[in-house]
Amino acid sequence: MPCEERYRCFWCEGQINHGDRKRVNPDDSICGACRRRYDRWRKAVQDDFDHLDVPVNKTDSQENEESMLMEVDTDIVTENEDIESEKEESQEKEMKSVTLSIWRTSKSHGSCIVCPVADSTSMRVLSDEQRTMIFLNRSIWVPKGARCCSNHFYKGYLSYEARQSVKQSKVDDIILNKHNVEKLIDNFRLALKHAGSLDFDDPGALENETYKTITGLDRDHFNDLLDKLTTMRNSRLRSVRVTLAIFLAKIRLALSNRVLACSFRLVSKRSVSRICHQVRVALMQDFVLYHVGFRHVLRETILAQHQTRMATELLTNGRDQVVLIADGTYFFCQKSSNNEFQRRTYSQHKHRHLVKPMIIIASVSI
Repeated sequence: MPCEERYRCFWCEGQINHGDRKRVNPDDSICGACRRRYDRWRKAVQDDFDHLDVPVNKTDSQENEESMLMEVDTDIVTENEDIESEKEESQEKEMKSVTLSIWRTSKSHGSCIVCPVADSTSMRVLSDEQRTMIFLNRSIWVPKGARCCSNHFYKGYLSYEARQSVKQSKVDDIILNKHNVEKLIDNFRLALKHAGSLDFDDPGALENETYKTITGLDRDHFNDLLDKLTTMRNSRLRSVRVTLAIFLAKIRLALSNRVLACSFRLVSKRSVSRICHQVRVALMQDFVLYHVGFRHVLRETILAQHQTRMATELLTNGRDQVVLIADGTYFFCQKSSNNEFQRRTYSQHKHRHLVKPMIIIASVSI
């Protein structure tokens, strides 16, 4: 059997498979891969180089072949392929990044983004979570590595006042790649997760007026009372901040345990009951003994600082006598399912269940 003649492509110099050969002139042939590459290039330039193609008449020896004379400037093909590849690379880069024109803070590591103090010894680098929260609340972009004074933090979190005082520097074009956008979306998702609940874990999540409405204390007083609870510890299910907020909300708003459980996203109303008991015990140990009662203040201190001149002249025989005011009032409560507590809280005078505490104070509030 005679050996079949093999042809080589004049462009890639590779061997041409049987049935895949195209003639470009009487002496040279082109393979199918190079031919398809040429067709794609010609389609891209919208047939601007059709005048380079010159047809050739078929001969008897070429009856089974699709012949065509084609004079191609290889330099033009190579140049256009390079241009096309550069366009594809630039388009790919544009698809992988996005540019935003937004306000940003200063990029300097030597100054605080909140105050004009420049003291590198007392500054801390903001975490990604803190930078994201500033962007969510203030629409100000904080560059990576920005720093802030230590006195603007409370237990590792940027305080609400500091967050509202972040200074914007100028409008800049921020380029975000795919990784940055994905990270921002994750941080947004974490922030929105707590948006529908009372988030007391983050000291800056709620405004000062919200603290007063729910707990009866502003944010600073709430934090001071929280610092006094040294015997309580954070657990896997709740933090000390949340437990104190639940207890104060119970006293302030007189809501049922079921409503408090729904508001603070607890498992059941029994969780609220256990939390109130734990906070009450902790307050008796850590707060009441040192801030409430006869033993938390000296007699000389009451005479010097907490007794008015009018009370001394009207109610005492001398300047060394202490004036105390005792006040009792009614706090009505619901009928308890506990029989013992039900009997102890029932008033035969008012014919209702109530608690009547007796409060003893000085003539000037301590």
